[in-house]
Amino acid sequence: MSIGRDLVNGNWWLFLEENHIQIGFWPQGIFTDLTSFATNVEWGGVVYSPPGVPEPPMGSSFFPIEETSYDSYCRGLTVLDDKGETIDVDETTTLVDNPNLYKVIDLPHAIPGKFQHFVLYGGPGENA
Repeated sequence: MSIGRDLVNGNWWLFLEENHIQIGFWPQGIFTDLTSFATNVEWGGVVYSPPGVPEPPMGSSFFPIEETSYDSYCRGLTVLDDKGETIDVDETTTLVDNPNLYKVIDLPHAIPGKFQHFVLYGGPGENA
């Protein structure tokens, strides 16, 4: 996946795979702070339950063990610069609201030379 900004009209796009299949679009007008460029990119997932209801499982419902036949994952995550070229994002922060219920592993540079991230995630929630 990659994220890019249309230099003509300022809209933001989410692309899938190397042939850049357009899967997400956000008009520039909803990003009032992103009129020229982004200084931060986030990717991840969310699980939700109403108050008083146990937190649901995420992904495969198991903590990731860095084995893709078991783990839920996103691969090939990339960031594009204002020229549409892939850039290196080597400084990442992993955030999990409750590490007793969920875990995320970000593996930058999973494919050497491509500046891509491989993110594994999951957890049993409160149903453990």
